[in-house]
Amino acid sequence: MPAEPAVDGMRLQWLDSLDPAADVSDVLAMALPQAAAGLAALGSMVHLSGRDDRTLRLASASSLPTALAQAWELLDIDGGTALAPVRAVLANDVAWSTAQPPSLAPGPQPGVLSAPVTVGGAPVGALSVLAAHEPPADRKLFLRTLAAAIGVRLAAARQQRDGTAPWWQVPLDRRVMRRVRVGTWSWDLASGRLDFDEPAEDLVHLAGLDLRSWDRQIDSWMARVHPDDRPGVDEAIAQSMREGSAYAVEYRVVDREGRAAWLEFRGAFEYDAAGQPVRMVGTAWNTTPRRTREAWLVGLLEWYPRPLYVLAGDGAVEWVNRAGRAWAEEHGSQGTDCALWESVPALREQGVQDLVARARAAPGTATTLTVSTPGRDSGAAAYTELTAVGIGDYVSITLADVTARTLADHRSAAMSELAEALIRALTMRDVVEVVVRHMLPMVGATGLVAHDLTGPRPKLIDAVGYAPAFLEALADQGWPQRLASSELSGAQLLFITSPAEFRRRWPRVVPVADQGRNQAWAVLPLIAGGRHLGSCVISWPAQRTFDADDRAFLSTVGVVLSKAMGNAAAYEEAQERAERLQKELLPGELPDLVAVQTAARWRAAAGQDVGGDWYDTVPLPGGRTLAVAGDVAGHGLEQAITMGIIRHAVLTIASLDLPLDELLARVGDVAVRLAGPLPDQTVYATCVMVVYDATTGVCEVASAGHLAPVVHRPGRQPAVLDVAAGPPLGLAQVIDPLPVEVTTTVLEPGSTLLLYTNGTLGSSSPDPAPLVEALARRTAAAPAPADPDRRARWLTELCGTITHDLPPDPDHQDDSALLLLNTGRVPPEDVMVADLPLEPRSAARARDLTAIQLGRWGLAELTDSAALIVSELAGNVIRHTGRGLDGADMIRLRLLHLDGGVVTEVYDGTESAPRVRHPSLDDEFGRGLQIVAVASRSRWGARYVPGGKCIWAQLDPDSDEMPHASAV
Repeated sequence: MPAEPAVDGMRLQWLDSLDPAADVSDVLAMALPQAAAGLAALGSMVHLSGRDDRTLRLASASSLPTALAQAWELLDIDGGTALAPVRAVLANDVAWSTAQPPSLAPGPQPGVLSAPVTVGGAPVGALSVLAAHEPPADRKLFLRTLAAAIGVRLAAARQQRDGTAPWWQVPLDRRVMRRVRVGTWSWDLASGRLDFDEPAEDLVHLAGLDLRSWDRQIDSWMARVHPDDRPGVDEAIAQSMREGSAYAVEYRVVDREGRAAWLEFRGAFEYDAAGQPVRMVGTAWNTTPRRTREAWLVGLLEWYPRPLYVLAGDGAVEWVNRAGRAWAEEHGSQGTDCALWESVPALREQGVQDLVARARAAPGTATTLTVSTPGRDSGAAAYTELTAVGIGDYVSITLADVTARTLADHRSAAMSELAEALIRALTMRDVVEVVVRHMLPMVGATGLVAHDLTGPRPKLIDAVGYAPAFLEALADQGWPQRLASSELSGAQLLFITSPAEFRRRWPRVVPVADQGRNQAWAVLPLIAGGRHLGSCVISWPAQRTFDADDRAFLSTVGVVLSKAMGNAAAYEEAQERAERLQKELLPGELPDLVAVQTAARWRAAAGQDVGGDWYDTVPLPGGRTLAVAGDVAGHGLEQAITMGIIRHAVLTIASLDLPLDELLARVGDVAVRLAGPLPDQTVYATCVMVVYDATTGVCEVASAGHLAPVVHRPGRQPAVLDVAAGPPLGLAQVIDPLPVEVTTTVLEPGSTLLLYTNGTLGSSSPDPAPLVEALARRTAAAPAPADPDRRARWLTELCGTITHDLPPDPDHQDDSALLLLNTGRVPPEDVMVADLPLEPRSAARARDLTAIQLGRWGLAELTDSAALIVSELAGNVIRHTGRGLDGADMIRLRLLHLDGGVVTEVYDGTESAPRVRHPSLDDEFGRGLQIVAVASRSRWGARYVPGGKCIWAQLDPDSDEMPHASAV
C-alpha cells in the first residue's frame, strides 16, 4: 500500500533535522532505515563513487546478511550495467533490476530499486532498497526524493577523518561547469516562475531567450518548445504530477532563427504538508552533441554492410539495419516483430535461442554460433556466423557470411578423413567404397563408375549411384571393355559439363551413358608409378561448370586415389599369390582311412592377408588314423609358409609312428627352429592331434594350446572333450618342459568328432558353445544314416550347415578350418589275436595260425608270404628279445583283414627297435628282416605300444608271390 504523503514528509524532515555538521555516516545511518521503511523493503544500502574510479563502493547497508552485503561491496560500472545501482548512476534516474552480482551464490534473490544520489546535479552514488517485487510509482518517487535529500546533506557533510573532502565537495571552476553543462532548475507552481542556476544559463540561450529580458515564466519557456515535442512534454508533466513519478523527458527547443537544440530534463515534484505539489525541481543539460552523434551512429549502423539485429528482453527484434532486412527477406523472414529464431525459419532448430541466453548471462562478452541456411542458387548450404553481445537488457547480433571459410574447413577435414580411410583400404573395391563414402559428398556428386586395367582384360570394379537399368546395360557383354578402351580411360583428367559435350567426345559410349541419366562428368585417370591402373568416372545429376577450385580439388583427389589404387593393386596381387600358395600348402583331397569318414571346410579371411589355419588326416598302420588341426597366429605370407612347414613336418614325423605325446613334442621342436633369434620372432602356433584306432575304438587326444575337439556320441548330446591344453607349439620346450599330456577315451561306432580353429566360431570369442549347439541341432534334425555312401554325403552336408549356422561375422577377421570325422570299427571277424609262449616252437605255431586265418578270409594267395613274415618276426622276437609283452612270458600275434589285404603284427615286451642287417655270404643269421622287407614290398615297421613294441608288415592281394631265395 502506498504510504501517506504526511509520513513521507516526516521521514524527510527527520533527515533534514540532522546537525548540519553531521558526517557522512550520520547521514546514511538516518537515511537507510527510512528508505527501507518507506518502501516496506527487506533492506537498504548506499553506494558512492570516486570521480575517476569506474566503480561503486558500498558505503553503508542496513538489515543485509553479511554474505549478501559482501557480494554488493564493489560494483564495476562498465561491466555491471545490468545492476540497478549502476543503471541508476548511468541514467541519473530510478532503476529497477533483478540482476545480481556474479559473486553471489545461485538461488532466488530479491530485486533492487535504486535512485541516484546527486550533488550539484551530478550522480555521486545510489540509494537502493531490496524488495521482493517492483515498488509502485509513488514509492519510486519517494526513494528518488530521499536520495536527493541525501545528496543535499552529502554536499555539506563533515569532511573525512583524514581531513580530505569527498570529490563532490571540491568546488569546480566555471570552465569545468560549462564543459559539463549540467545545471539545476526549479519551477514554482503557484507563481509559474522557472529558475535556472548558473550552469544551466546556456540552456536559456539555446531556447532563444535573453536572460536580461526574459520574464522567467514557465509559459514563455514552453513557447520555445518544438511544436512536435510539446504534447509529449505536457503529458510527461501531467503524468509526473498525477502518479507522483519521476519526470524525465528529452525535447527540442527552437531559437528565434529556427535553430533547434536538444535538451534533457529530469526532476520531481515537491509536496507540502498536505501532500499537494508545490514545486518541481531537477537537472537539465544540453544533449544536442549526443543527438548529433547518435544520428550519425544510427546512419552508420543502418548502412553497415553486415546484417545487424538488436533484440529486446523478450527476444523480439527491436531494430534491424538495411543489410539485416535484406538478409532476413532472402531467408524467408516472417517479420521483424518476433524472435530472430522465429523470424527466420532456417534458424529455428540451430541453437540461436541458446546463443542469446549465453550472451545475456555474460554481458559485454562476444558469443558466436555458426548456422547453416539454404544457399542462394544451387541449394547447397550456406554458412553464417552469428556474434551476440549482451548490452543491458538488449542483445546485439551481427551476422557474417562464412560459407567460403566453412566449406574450406569442411573440405580440409573431409580430405583428412578421405586420406585416413584410404590408408586403411586394402583392395580396389575398398578404395571405391571410400570414394563413395567420403569424396562424392564433398563435391555433390551422385554417381561413380570405376574399372581396373591391371589384369589381362579390363574389368569393372564397381558402379554406384545409378538406376538398375544402367547397371543391367553396363553388365552386357563387352561394355566394361568398351569403357576401358575408350577415351574415358585415358591418361588425362577430363571435365564434361553437359550431355551434348559427352556425345561429341565419345559417341560410342552414349548408349550406356544415356541409361545413367547424368548431366556432367569428371574422369579421373588412376596412374601410379607410371602404370595405368584404371579410371574413376564421377557424375552429377545436373549440368555443371567446373571452376578453377573444382579442377584443382579433383586433380588432387585423382592423385590421392591413384596412390591408393596402386597400393590396392599391389596388395591384391600379393594376396592372390599368397592364397595360391596357401591352397597349395593346405591338404587337397583327404586320403581314404580305415573305418573313418571325413569332411572338411577351409575359408579364407575376408579382406585380410592369408592366415595359418590348417587341418589334415594321416593313415597310420594297424587301422589307425591321425587327425590334426592347427593355427599359426597372425596373417600374411610368412604365417602361411609357417603353416605349410608345420603341416609337412607333421606328415613326415607321423611316418615314424611315434606315440602321440612324442609326436607333438617333435612338432614343437620344428616350431622352435622356425623362430628367429629375437624374442619377438617367436612362432606362436597351436595344434590339436587325435589318433583313433578303428580296431579298438580307442581315441587319444593331445593339445598344444588349441581348442579341444567336440564329440557327438550316438544317442547322446554333443560335448567338448575334456582335454588338457598345454602351451602352444615351441613354447613348451622353452617355458614348460613337462611332458605332453594325452587324454584317452573310447568312441562308440558312429561317433562324430569335430576339430576346428578359432576362426570357425565366427567371432573373437573362443567359446565353442555355438559350435556345440549347431552340431546338436543338425544331428537331431538329420541323424547319421547307416549306409556308408549316404553317411559320407551326410557328413559333407553337416560340415557346410554347421559353418552356415555359426554366429555371423561380417568382417571374417580370421580364416577358419573345420574337420569332421565319423568313426567306425573294424569288424571282429576281420581281427585275429593269439598269445603265444615265449619259446622257439611258437614261430611254427604262428605260421599255422596265419595260414588257417588267411584261408578263412579267402586270401590263400597270401599265405606263403604272410607265413614267412610271421615266422621271421616271431623267431626274431623269441631269439633276440627274451621278454614277453607286459612282462609276461608270451608274445602276441595279431592279423588284420583291412581293405582286402592283411596286416601281420607281432608284439613283444621290449622297446629295442629292429634294424635290417647286411650279412656276409657265409653268415648264418641276419637275413630275417630283409626277407620281411622284400615280402611286404618294404611296407613294414615298428611302433611303441604300452608294455613293449609292435612289429608289423602289410600284404596286398596284388603283391608278387613269395620271393626266391636268390632274391633275399
